[in-house]
Amino acid sequence: MKRTALKIGYIGTNFHGFQRQPNVRTVEEELIYHLRKLDYIDDLKKSRFRIAGRTDAGVHSLGNVISFQSEKEVRVNEINNSLPDDIQILAKAPVRYAFKPRYAQMRQYRYLLFQDLDIEKLNEVAEVFKGTHNFTNFTKRFQKTTTRTIDDIKITKVDLDDYHKREFPNLHDTIAPIFVDIYGESFLWNMVRKMMRVFVDVAQDRMSLYDVCDLLNPPEDSPRASIKVMEAEYLILMDIQYDGIKFKYDDYACKRFKRDLITSLDNLQKKYAIRESMIKSLDDLI
Repeated sequence: MKRTALKIGYIGTNFHGFQRQPNVRTVEEELIYHLRKLDYIDDLKKSRFRIAGRTDAGVHSLGNVISFQSEKEVRVNEINNSLPDDIQILAKAPVRYAFKPRYAQMRQYRYLLFQDLDIEKLNEVAEVFKGTHNFTNFTKRFQKTTTRTIDDIKITKVDLDDYHKREFPNLHDTIAPIFVDIYGESFLWNMVRKMMRVFVDVAQDRMSLYDVCDLLNPPEDSPRASIKVMEAEYLILMDIQYDGIKFKYDDYACKRFKRDLITSLDNLQKKYAIRESMIKSLDDLI
């Protein structure tokens, strides 16, 4: 039996998160169904089916990872032909028998902010978060250990003019997002989305850097701070990396997923145009 790790891309909009749940559509359930259908796996325990992370409902991915062992040679595009368009295999790698995707060397999350925010202030907040801290105030539930290390945070204001003209010449004007890329070995549940709330609050002068420092490494037994999470649909799990494992991306699979994303983007633009037309018509009526 060969053990294989697969890197998964998905649009989280129509999923109730990654983890299997009764009576709702999830990424994990879709993957297991189609892997069984194609005879890659049967019994989950025997195939040692494992996942790297459980993204919340609405969260997207270009780099979540699963692993399993199978008698069959894994063919990425055979699986993709069976899977729905909003979930696709992008890369694969042979791994050792004991490989557990949960234990990664690095994870990268990207959050998109669409407000007009002060980049300098966002970078100042980023500097506070970098390093090892107790993130107990930045998770939704109690866990054995809430100490995590943020290796890096990169803030990027996207120049949409050149990008749209080159890639999507027919798109309407769009608000230029700010990319917040966060790198670390592991993250707590809701940690990134709560961090983003703090980033926005500081950038909009509702919180100071001193307040941020107080939220990190709180005194033992102090009550947990109430931080409202930011929206899930603006979060992307960009990548997960492992020491000594190199994934081979499938060129056709990546192009296919990109094509599907462009098609869905075009459909969203049409919906936007309809609503925009109705708003303008209402203004004319008034």
